[in-house]
Amino acid sequence: MKILIDMIRRWVIGDLIGSLVMMISIIFVGPQVTLKRSEIIAILIMSGFIGLYSALFRYLDIAFYQLFLLHFVLTISTVLLANWYFEANKLGVHFEVGYMLFIYLIIWIGMWWWERDDRRRINNQIKKRQRTD
Repeated sequence: MKILIDMIRRWVIGDLIGSLVMMISIIFVGPQVTLKRSEIIAILIMSGFIGLYSALFRYLDIAFYQLFLLHFVLTISTVLLANWYFEANKLGVHFEVGYMLFIYLIIWIGMWWWERDDRRRINNQIKKRQRTD
């Protein structure tokens, strides 16, 4: 049950990030962007799957760089599949590979920052415990 809850949480986080990126993209593209319901659903599905891919880091026990490469390949494949669905020449907002790489880099920097803060907090708690012992 814990794994199912974790997967749902990762899906929702992926959707939140994907929705934010989509809205920011629409802001920069221009005021006359029209999205069909099917395109929004496709973006939510794509973002949900990309969110699920983050579970690889928790549940697979292989080297980090192998996990990173697997995550990257799955993410690129999902974005290319979504781009094929959108028929990029018809849609003003689409996920080109270069754009996706930029977003991927920003998200990884954010994740690194978050993990670094968690490690610092945990290390500080350990140091406090060692001082009191």
